[in-house]
Amino acid sequence: MKNRYIVTGVKRMDISSMHYGKHCVPEWKWNVPVGCHPGFTLWSVWGGNGQIRLGNNCYKLSVGDVFLIDYKKTVTAHQNEHASLDVRYIDFTLHNPDILCGLPEHHHFDQYHFVLELFNRFCLAEERNNLSQMEIWLQALIMEYQTKPRTATGAYSIKIDELCRTFQQHPQKQYDISEIAQNFSLTTDHFIRIFKQERGVTPYAYLQRCRLETAKTLLRMSTLSITDIASTCGFSDIYNFSRFFQSKTGLSPRKFRI
Repeated sequence: MKNRYIVTGVKRMDISSMHYGKHCVPEWKWNVPVGCHPGFTLWSVWGGNGQIRLGNNCYKLSVGDVFLIDYKKTVTAHQNEHASLDVRYIDFTLHNPDILCGLPEHHHFDQYHFVLELFNRFCLAEERNNLSQMEIWLQALIMEYQTKPRTATGAYSIKIDELCRTFQQHPQKQYDISEIAQNFSLTTDHFIRIFKQERGVTPYAYLQRCRLETAKTLLRMSTLSITDIASTCGFSDIYNFSRFFQSKTGLSPRKFRI
């Protein structure tokens, strides 16, 4: 691949190659000894759970985890039993790899749909063999990764973060907002107000956003039927799902997938 240059902050990445891939197979395991990979991998968890070890550092995996792997440590990973770990990644090599020194090896993104959309756009650009667009989306991903994630500040921030991760990981479940409020020891109205202060939307709207983004991802990247996607996203039937999806995107699920 011809040399390409992109700017991340004040640094310039001199890219020699880049490639999108995915892992989503039964009993998936991964083992890379030190120095057996020539570059970097931006590695993201889209579904399921498992564990990854980077040298002596071990992480439990969940949706929203993103890793910048430089292979200076042994890498091992596996999915938990019956977890169907879904990983999407971008392998890339640089002529000037030292510019990424100092970046953390792991970030967890509570607002992970934006990151996954950038991965989607990189994948679509690669399918079209559009190198300039691939560079743009890789640049955006690295810049997003460089941004320090939001830290919890409010009295309920940690619990709300955990709830949002539950919505993200299990959009198919039916949630009772009043029961959730009770778990927070709050009235329903008070809980909704606090959630909206933290996230900018109501709990129900946040859950619907998770369902919509999960549906978009599955329509783009999976071979599941639209009926199965509707069920995976928490809809009782394909008709309710189709009405919801079209109201949010202006397209039917079938047209969106084309």
